[in-house]
Amino acid sequence: MAPTTVIHQRLLLMIYSAMENYNEENGGMSFVTAGPVDVQLDCDDKTMVQPDVLVVCDRDKIIKARVVGAPDLIVEVLSPSNWYMDIIRKKDKYKNAGVREYWIVLPEQKKVLVYYFERSSEYIEYSFEDKIPVAIWDNKCEVDFNFIYSKVEFLYDR
Repeated sequence: MAPTTVIHQRLLLMIYSAMENYNEENGGMSFVTAGPVDVQLDCDDKTMVQPDVLVVCDRDKIIKARVVGAPDLIVEVLSPSNWYMDIIRKKDKYKNAGVREYWIVLPEQKKVLVYYFERSSEYIEYSFEDKIPVAIWDNKCEVDFNFIYSKVEFLYDR
């Protein structure tokens, strides 16, 4: 795989930061982290993934070496080299494993596809001008992509 870009890294860290800040301001009951962290989706060690950002509400799923079981929310920031994996293969794996919410950030298109698997198999498309609600936290947390984009916009012309 090609190395991540500065835009990719900055986007994932700012998304992580927004979610972690909300989590801490509201009692820190969930586990929010940015990758690389191994996530063992199935009951064996054959399905390991390393999402860009993940949220786990059940801390019993977390052991020293990895997360065992489906996180509640996963964010993948798309890279040109991994689009098929994130949009097709991982989406199906995450849904089948019990991930409740899956965000695919498309930096080049300035869009975010959000799957709320508990509600539907279809995604909702947001732009980098939107505030995106986090459903696992009853939409009380919103990630402001307009703010995030304002911090990386200068990189798009370089």
